[in-house]
Amino acid sequence: MVNAAKSAALDNGNSKQQTASHAWEDIGGNNGWETAVQEDAEGRIIVSGGETTADMIRRRRKRLEQNDYSQRNRRVVRDMIRYIYVLIDASRWTRDKDPVLPGGTRIEVVLNLLQEFIQEYYDQNPLSHLGFVILKDGEAEILTQLSSSSKTNKLALQSVAEITAAEGPSGGGEFSLQNGLEVAGRSLGHQPRHGSREILVVCGALASTDPGHLLTETLPRLKAANIRVSTLALAAEMHVCRKVAEETGGSLGVCLDKAHLRDWLLGQCVPPPALKWQHQNFACEMVRMGFPARSKSDIPTLVHATRDIKLLARTAYTCPQCYAKCSELPMDCVVCGLKLVLSPHLARSFHHLFPVAPFEELPPENGQDPMDNVVSSGPSIAKSSSAAGTEQAMLNSKIRLSNDGEKTSCFACLRL
Repeated sequence: MVNAAKSAALDNGNSKQQTASHAWEDIGGNNGWETAVQEDAEGRIIVSGGETTADMIRRRRKRLEQNDYSQRNRRVVRDMIRYIYVLIDASRWTRDKDPVLPGGTRIEVVLNLLQEFIQEYYDQNPLSHLGFVILKDGEAEILTQLSSSSKTNKLALQSVAEITAAEGPSGGGEFSLQNGLEVAGRSLGHQPRHGSREILVVCGALASTDPGHLLTETLPRLKAANIRVSTLALAAEMHVCRKVAEETGGSLGVCLDKAHLRDWLLGQCVPPPALKWQHQNFACEMVRMGFPARSKSDIPTLVHATRDIKLLARTAYTCPQCYAKCSELPMDCVVCGLKLVLSPHLARSFHHLFPVAPFEELPPENGQDPMDNVVSSGPSIAKSSSAAGTEQAMLNSKIRLSNDGEKTSCFACLRL
């Protein structure tokens, strides 16, 4: 009887182990993709657990509110024209996959997010310039010069992705922070002083191979040129990066996950408050700008795309000062150096100084998201009286303004 009981117990244990080992085979007749992927009333595919358009709008609004210093009852001076170099770490430290950053190697994830950063940067700062510097093999090379062309920067990042993919995990060499800061600093030192000079470092290395002493040689020159350095560490924080960021008035971040990396990069699109020592003896300067006229001809003519590249095009923008033709706006005239802009560019630059009034969302009705109706391209504002008797403006009868005395809102600011 004892042996029979032992054999029965062993059989039950083996059956449980066998059931547990093959539990992944039993799906209960339900496919995961059938429950995860759904379809709405208009036939659009919705992934459950994913981020909806309303969530994206709320997250973007929250990010802008965190960087909005004007709501804290303090006068903030911001630089409307920015000159930024982004230093990309393409050394051997970024050629490995990171479980925190899914979707490829570190350099692949960074390059993909920088594509989104470029679009957001020029959208938030239409008058600013952006350039890229690649760091690998212990050297620093300017990938793109400072320009206001998003297309040029995006194509350059695509070429870097192809080169790193061809080199594989064995390429890249060492990382040199000092060489990168020196190269970017020399270029920024020649930029006008009415704009902010900034360096953004995306670093995945745990050590820096420098030809000299960064803190005693390069850092004083950066401070003398009023260059702000901000660093994002993909792996771990380096003391030299924190020291440079603190001394120059920049910020330092350590990547927690892919969402945090994306939010940190997009957070750098908002102009930071100007440094105190930059404006102690600061006097307002007049920045000359020109509003070019758009011309179109039947015969293609030479048009300046960049300082060194000319193209044949039928449509161009004529500089009002030297009558040179440029391919896109905004940009600095290649011949006379006049900054060529349009009135919408100036208007979009002022929204950092005068942000949209904060508002509150109405509670959902019948389980419907209040942001579901925010899909049209035109505003639909209706006024209603609250319990206190004050008028409140409602957008599509779903979103109301909570600012005192404010009854209008820019509809485009509520969208992506």
